[in-house]
Amino acid sequence: MIRKRTALHLSEWLELDQDLWKAANSSGKFLEPDGKAAHWKTKTRNGVIKRYSLWLGYLTSVDLLVDDSKPSERLSKDSLTGYVGWLEARSNASTTISSCIRDLREALRVMEPDADLGLITELTITLHAREKPVRVKHTRIMHPDVLLSGALALLDNVPNAKFSNNTCQATKYRDGLIIAFLTCRPIRLANITSISLGQQLILHNERWHCSFEADEMKDNRPLAFSFPERLVPYLEIYFDIYRPVLLKGKDSCDLWISIRGQRMSEQTVYWDICRLSEELFGQRINPHLFRDCAASALATEDPEHILAIARILGHASITTTQRHYNQSQMTAAVDILHKVLADIRNQPDDKQHWSRE
Repeated sequence: MIRKRTALHLSEWLELDQDLWKAANSSGKFLEPDGKAAHWKTKTRNGVIKRYSLWLGYLTSVDLLVDDSKPSERLSKDSLTGYVGWLEARSNASTTISSCIRDLREALRVMEPDADLGLITELTITLHAREKPVRVKHTRIMHPDVLLSGALALLDNVPNAKFSNNTCQATKYRDGLIIAFLTCRPIRLANITSISLGQQLILHNERWHCSFEADEMKDNRPLAFSFPERLVPYLEIYFDIYRPVLLKGKDSCDLWISIRGQRMSEQTVYWDICRLSEELFGQRINPHLFRDCAASALATEDPEHILAIARILGHASITTTQRHYNQSQMTAAVDILHKVLADIRNQPDDKQHWSRE
């Protein structure tokens, strides 16, 4: 079933909304301040546009979008309650609904900096507190050693395995290398997708190095690290054999090449890694979950360096890292419980063992 489009395109926004949005994203002239959203990353800006367009689409569907009204004037207890109910009726998860309201508030905040947003702020806090993740993440956490061993075994097997064509073989090798890389260097999806030769990936003094500028990172801090030495031989095989197959004679500086001979999109990387990880490990490990796996392993095996974990994963707040630490402790506790139960099951059948004195 194809859902009918409800969100308005930016070009369909009311003229006032378009003008306010343009001002919020513009750079100020000499001695004039920049708009509140002028320094947002493109991904953030597009996300807020999408969610604000959805809000306008809802208002249009219930005849509440008035031409001469300011964006903040459309907020009321009734309109917000109706919007949340409308989102729920569309089978959106609680986390999605919370994000919709949060991004709506962000749009209003930058479009009308002086507006009273107390009502939607309160709703944002309430919905965030009531979020219930759809997937239980901790049950899918795997140790990085297991992930890396599986990926390397695949990479060693690909050259001798049978495939329907060279392109299928090349994509399998590419995806296996991405999984191995993410296991060793669990950077965010947007960053791994953006890696280009000569920019983020450079060969210097016979060693491969990765680096990202501050404006490329979510936490706005630069990141640099060496390419995992263990993976260098596999990277060179990818360069020499499989990447040219995917390029099909085209020129590109992008590291990860799609079957169309161009940079892989974030969506393609995401789904390819999910599919291959399910094939290798019996469950889907999405790109972001590699970060959880690394954080949980580090928090369990080296908890004294929890601040280092925060920097490695680019957490803006130690609270996020602490959540990984707590999660790892829960996982470890479950493992201990399973071991105890296994020991009990393996004990000899001694009637006196359970008798009272």
